[in-house]
Amino acid sequence: MKIKANIPDQDIIDCLVTALEGGSNYWYNMPDLTMLRSYKEALALSERVAMSALDGENIPVYDIEDEEELLGFISKANIEQGIKLFVEDGREFDPGMDADEADVLFQFIVMGEVVYG
Repeated sequence: MKIKANIPDQDIIDCLVTALEGGSNYWYNMPDLTMLRSYKEALALSERVAMSALDGENIPVYDIEDEEELLGFISKANIEQGIKLFVEDGREFDPGMDADEADVLFQFIVMGEVVYG
């Protein structure tokens, strides 16, 4: 059975902001963000990352301890796949999720699996 859900972009942005600003910053590094688009309404860098990915950018994510190790990308396709994996793992997508759940979601988005903690 295939279930399709329409999740508002703002809900996705909220979850990514939670991961980028708290839940996941112990394992990821994004040293080059020159591809990010400029958005007047997006004040935080994490919002610009999320919005740029949803608009089609592929944003590379590296290991924080080994800046040469590419872990994956934040992209629209990876976000969709990551949410699918997150739900298939028995978790509930909730835009108000805490930092730990946002970290798990972000790992599914970037790496397709939970690798850290």
